[in-house]
Amino acid sequence: MTLHSGARYGIRRTVPLVLGIQFGFAVMMAIIAFSSSIVLNQVEEAGRVLQAVCFVYLLYLAWRIGTSPAPDLENTNKEDGRPIKAFEAALFQWVNPKAWAVAIAAVGTYSFLFSGTAEKVVGFTASFLLVGLPSTFLWASGGRLVAGILTSPTRYRIFSVAAAVLMIAAVVPALLSF
Repeated sequence: MTLHSGARYGIRRTVPLVLGIQFGFAVMMAIIAFSSSIVLNQVEEAGRVLQAVCFVYLLYLAWRIGTSPAPDLENTNKEDGRPIKAFEAALFQWVNPKAWAVAIAAVGTYSFLFSGTAEKVVGFTASFLLVGLPSTFLWASGGRLVAGILTSPTRYRIFSVAAAVLMIAAVVPALLSF
């Protein structure tokens, strides 16, 4: 979303989208961390099951990205439209399966760091926000660059496969820790 918005509307008009994504995700992460710490502390294997489910889902997403068809590059009809607003982006996190997978995997993986205490959950959530804001802005700023490079179906296909491979590569170290 941020890559597309950065390419289509520029970074300045994409700022509300970035802020909405990050703050919506931070709220979701905090709620999941508070509520799941109870389950994770009561059921010893819940964390491992949570990790396994999320890893399978991330592998599925990588497959979907790697096999996605190229867009219709011949259709140059681009309506002006508007970028997604901050509130809309924040609400989108609640129906975004990738956000849920990341939040659940992070809580399942790092729950030992916060054990349900409010101060530690806030710190845990803030760390995601501090890392997420600049990285999401980086995606938005890369939009113009990517738009200029993905000018053929072949280039789009190479980009999609590379993104899928990198997604799997990011999951492998966590899988090895099982």
